Amino acid sequence: MAHLDNVEVLLGGGVARNKRLQDMVGIMAKDRGATMFVPPGELCIDNGAMIAWTGLEMYRGGVRMTVADTRVDQRYRTDDVVVSWR
Repeated sequence: MAHLDNVEVLLGGGVARNKRLQDMVGIMAKDRGATMFVPPGELCIDNGAMIAWTGLEMYRGGVRMTVADTRVDQRYRTDDVVVSWR
């Protein structure tokens, strides 16, 4: 938020169910005059459909790769993703 001058923050995925994280992000958002959004708990899951949809959008946007060129990295930062398919 500080680097991008955003006025909104959205928590998503399984980690969004963490009440302590919600409290911390809520404080950060309030201190910056921003708004925090958290979906209902039943929607805060690590969702295979969410990943599949992203893959479909990438494919529609011309991104191609072989299975051998893919990998799983749990530490991969979402703000490091190059969104070239939009």
